[in-house]
Amino acid sequence: MAEIETRLFEYFVALADERHFGRAAASLKIGPSTLTHQIKRLESLVGVRLVARRGNTHVALTEPGVRFLPRARNVLVEAAEAAAVARQAARGEIGRIEVGFMAIALLTGMIDKLVRAFQQKNPGIEIVLRQMITEQQVGSILDTNLDFGIARMPERFPAGLSGFLVSRQPMILALPSDHPLARNKAIDPAALRNESFISYSPTIDIGYWNHMEVLGSLGKFTPKISKRIGDIMSILSYVSAGQGIALVSQAFSEMNIPNVAYRKIATATPPMLRVALIHRKNEPSPAGQSFLRDMRRHAIR
Repeated sequence: MAEIETRLFEYFVALADERHFGRAAASLKIGPSTLTHQIKRLESLVGVRLVARRGNTHVALTEPGVRFLPRARNVLVEAAEAAAVARQAARGEIGRIEVGFMAIALLTGMIDKLVRAFQQKNPGIEIVLRQMITEQQVGSILDTNLDFGIARMPERFPAGLSGFLVSRQPMILALPSDHPLARNKAIDPAALRNESFISYSPTIDIGYWNHMEVLGSLGKFTPKISKRIGDIMSILSYVSAGQGIALVSQAFSEMNIPNVAYRKIATATPPMLRVALIHRKNEPSPAGQSFLRDMRRHAIR
């Protein structure tokens, strides 16, 4: 059977509602002869008679026409809904976006502040959250497997990507609770000269080594890295085991981990964690564009 145009369903439904060619044609803003021709064309495509004439202009539905009518109405409803969905998608009101985030984004309330607030205003946009380290987020956005990332601000963005600052907070020290330096409320950077540090690998988290360099510069020493670990929870596990000191975001001080104490660095200029919203320079998705516009309201200058 040949494809039936949606307007033929519209003509049939109008005629079924009016049961009169003249009134149906008037409601459709076409001539009665045009309507007659289009109904005959529909019957030809379907292969059965759908209406029976009663006099010159009145009609009744045949049994096949009675069965055909609810399906025809459904076609019109679905067509209207499809058009509405397309318009909503074009306006960025519905869609699906995937957002990567690092653990600190959850602890600092950024997921609540950024993602939840946007979701409440845009319930038609599905947001998928994926926890990833910064390097993975950058690679996934470049590969279009991820739309946005909440990650450490890189020293420079790869070609095709950009971003802006959404959070800034000081770094602090995580050390074993029984460490002698844990007796101090704040620790002089120079006192860390002979300590061993548990740190990220530079290939694991963009920008982290800059924090260690800043700490060493403050204390006039080169930090001694005893272990390089891939994630923050493993780093804190080694601290808990008494195997070194770590430089972590202030937000982690809210975590109660046995044998881990958190202390400020005794300086007015501690290393700062800078978190960015990373995105493609030319975001193609209307939903993504809507998300990006909303996120810019939270940019830190």
